[in-house]
Amino acid sequence: MTLLMEKDILSEEESRFYIAETIMAVETVHSLNYIHRDLKPDNLLIGKDGHVKLSDFGLCKHVEIKPRQATVNEQLRKDLTGLDSYNNPNMNKQLLNRRIEYKRSRQLAFSTVGTPDYIAPEVFG
Repeated sequence: MTLLMEKDILSEEESRFYIAETIMAVETVHSLNYIHRDLKPDNLLIGKDGHVKLSDFGLCKHVEIKPRQATVNEQLRKDLTGLDSYNNPNMNKQLLNRRIEYKRSRQLAFSTVGTPDYIAPEVFG
């Protein structure tokens, strides 16, 4: 959070780096069968070496996460292949089917958690 306050705006290269590091950190937590449930800028720390570290695991929940055959990067590449042809109805149908399949396999944590400043208003509805 201090980095954001000091710089105000991160360059595209810095943004990519920190987002990639955050994704890798979350993937590591998931590989241990936990979900963080309080991901926000305040809980992303930058170590002396410049790498992102997750903090505040007070709301973590242990869940049974089944390992995927593909890594996150491979799955993203696979899902995004052909998106430049967004007018193709067959491609849109394939992407919609993948999204429906993903939603069906999700497991709910059955609780609303997080910091009110970062929770979407419709969650409180």
